[in-house]
Amino acid sequence: MKIEDIGVVLQHMNLKFESKVPAEDPEDGKLRRFKDKWLFIATLLALAMVFSVCISFLIFKSDTVYTGIALNGVIGLAMALAGYYVRGKTN
Repeated sequence: MKIEDIGVVLQHMNLKFESKVPAEDPEDGKLRRFKDKWLFIATLLALAMVFSVCISFLIFKSDTVYTGIALNGVIGLAMALAGYYVRGKTN
């Protein structure tokens, strides 16, 4: 079989491509958005609590050996938040 024969075969084939992803049911979409919203809020609150605990630890207990851990936590959370907003959410 020659390369030209493959071209002839492909010309005679009627190929049709379509997406296999089904359309989302509106009720399922509402539930998914509701869960995403509350997961985001819960995560944001947890991060805010950890951030505030680390900051208060730095302010009130700045003379202990664990100050470096609290500072590392604050810097890590700040960089993670900055990275999230710089990169954005991808699907």
